[in-house]
Amino acid sequence: MRASSATGNPQLQEWADSAAPSTIRANGARLAQHSAEFASRTWAPQVLPFDRARRDVARLAKAFIDRHFRGPVCMEDLCGATGVGVRTVQRRFRKRFGVSATGYLKAVRLDAAYRDLVAAQPSDDYVTTIALRNGYSHLGRFAAEFRERFGQLPSETLRSVPSTLQGAAFAESRA
Repeated sequence: MRASSATGNPQLQEWADSAAPSTIRANGARLAQHSAEFASRTWAPQVLPFDRARRDVARLAKAFIDRHFRGPVCMEDLCGATGVGVRTVQRRFRKRFGVSATGYLKAVRLDAAYRDLVAAQPSDDYVTTIALRNGYSHLGRFAAEFRERFGQLPSETLRSVPSTLQGAAFAESRA
């Protein structure tokens, strides 16, 4: 029993007998076509255009670190700069440069701190200021990492600068 015949309305019954089947068939055909298109887009392998930014994730991450190493840099920042996820940044950076992104960030900061310490005047500059300027907020960790990389404490590097520079100037004057 149809719902339209239960109402007893002859116009509704006429529509149900004539128009509804053609409408349902047309809508059904469109629905089948859309479903097939969706399935082909969703499940068929897609050929995406080559994306150079995805290929050079490591290069983009390195450039971001080189520009922003003095401030706080986290993996989310690198992901935003490269447009990929954390695991992709980590994997591609290690594959291209042989070191993790955080290891590279630490090396860049330590090298910059070393250059600043060598160029500093012991009477005017402080190790704390130089460490903070180069992105370190934990001074004990900075001193430990600096000593591990350069074989001496940052304060020793700062104190030894004038004698080193004087010795270099003396050697140049004798040549």
